[in-house]
Amino acid sequence: MKVVKLFWSGMLLALVVQLGQVLEALEPVAKMRTLPASTKEKVDFVRDIQPLFRKNCYSCHGVETQEAGLRLDRKKRALQGSDQGPVILAGKSAASRLVQVLVGLDQEIGLMPPEGEGTPLTDKQVSLIRGWIDQGANWPESADEELAGSKHWAFQPIQLPQVPTVKNTGQVKNPIDAFVLEKLQRRDLGLAPRAGRSQLIRRVYLDVLGLPPSPEQVRSFLEDKRQDAYQQMVRGVLDSPHYGERWGRHWLDLARYADSDGYEKDRPRPFAWQYRDWVIKALNADMPYDQFTIAQVAGDMLPEATIEQRVASGFHRNTLHNTEGGTDKEEDRVKKTVDRTNTVGTIWLGLTVGCAQCHTHKYDPITQREYYSMYAFFNNIDESDIAAPTLKEREKYAVLKEAFDQEQARLQSAVREYEKNAFAAAQQAWEADATKEIATWKPLRVAQATAAKGAVLTVQADQSVLATGKNELSDVYTIRGELSAGKLAAIRLEVLPHKSLVKQGPGRAANGNFVLTTFSATLRSEEGQGQGSPVSLKFARARADFSQKDW
Repeated sequence: MKVVKLFWSGMLLALVVQLGQVLEALEPVAKMRTLPASTKEKVDFVRDIQPLFRKNCYSCHGVETQEAGLRLDRKKRALQGSDQGPVILAGKSAASRLVQVLVGLDQEIGLMPPEGEGTPLTDKQVSLIRGWIDQGANWPESADEELAGSKHWAFQPIQLPQVPTVKNTGQVKNPIDAFVLEKLQRRDLGLAPRAGRSQLIRRVYLDVLGLPPSPEQVRSFLEDKRQDAYQQMVRGVLDSPHYGERWGRHWLDLARYADSDGYEKDRPRPFAWQYRDWVIKALNADMPYDQFTIAQVAGDMLPEATIEQRVASGFHRNTLHNTEGGTDKEEDRVKKTVDRTNTVGTIWLGLTVGCAQCHTHKYDPITQREYYSMYAFFNNIDESDIAAPTLKEREKYAVLKEAFDQEQARLQSAVREYEKNAFAAAQQAWEADATKEIATWKPLRVAQATAAKGAVLTVQADQSVLATGKNELSDVYTIRGELSAGKLAAIRLEVLPHKSLVKQGPGRAANGNFVLTTFSATLRSEEGQGQGSPVSLKFARARADFSQKDW
């Protein structure tokens, strides 16, 4: 009975689950309704459509939230559409996704606004929206002006402020003084007494260079009686190489400069200092900001890029670099690409573009699609080391290169002289000498062949020796023969399979294998009827066509 009860309860559970799935699938159909006809009346966006969007859509598709990347409070963003593409097709209201979701015809999204977020639009309201779209989706630019435009400083044009008017104009030495005085006057305050020279030089040095002046520099300034002594002192401070060091710190912080990789290994970056020095030199040289920007963002891509420009593009290599064991290289590369995109956005756009990495930006006009369009610019960066010698190294190289070129020119001149006057005669002499004795292989005329352990060695007609008979694990073959006239320069041992043996190789093992362990040769010269003393030949080198591994 227990089995039966469990079986039926299991069937009942399955039935309930399946029934729930069917009801869930039918739910959108229950909410779906027919598409109202498009109105024939003239539709005004500000009067008829914008209020509907504001009441029913802005909570999910407005300034603070943009579900699915769709924003309906701004013309440009609304016509761009959502992350899935355009939702308003001018002249085609029935095909516009905006209209379809308002009546629940889009099965993927369902009915909008969703339950709990608002009341479904009436047929008349949908008819108005259809009419607006069919009439061209006219959206006047002025309609956006009522909506809060971004007051972010990055979007404001650069303008010179109007210099304020102050009471005591005699104290105004430059326009900045007027701004200071105007603010002081509003608080019934005046300027502090003029600082003494020793205070002035100390302030300038600490503010501009971050270093105090030396006793000699203070003394020189105090003794300078010229009217423009202060201006001359400031110019000298600005010319100091320490200027770039002081102000370069702020840029290097933005550029996330580091002398090591970060993460757990934190390996050193021995040549990162070259980028740091480039920044310092650029500031000391008062490099224009556009050149300063181009060199760092894409210096290596400039036509005939200099070493300095390629070093400047090391800006992108200041990212963290993960060298831990088991690191996913692609994951690390993507993290670097995200960092490069976000850093460029922060520095040069003054915006937190990184927010759009995960969703369309809530406050700044940056869509997620636009973020990854920018991401694509940095997604093709292949890191590689470059030759970046320092100025001293290049100067040393130039001296050595000049000496090399001179020596090479002398040698090339000697080669040309030889080719012109002596080469032809030397070639003829070499050819005549080389053809006097051409080495040829000649078979040894075998007189006797014996085996130490009973194998039978038979000399064949072609002077080859066939081994038959007793087959021991190892044996020593001795071949005696007569050399042809001429110089003996080399000995070649050819090992061949016999036609009577059906196996892979020439050896006497079952698989046709064999191992040659030792090879030696002794030469006897004939003197009259007797034999001279034997001479053991010494081999300069040995080579095999094939050697089995470890043998």
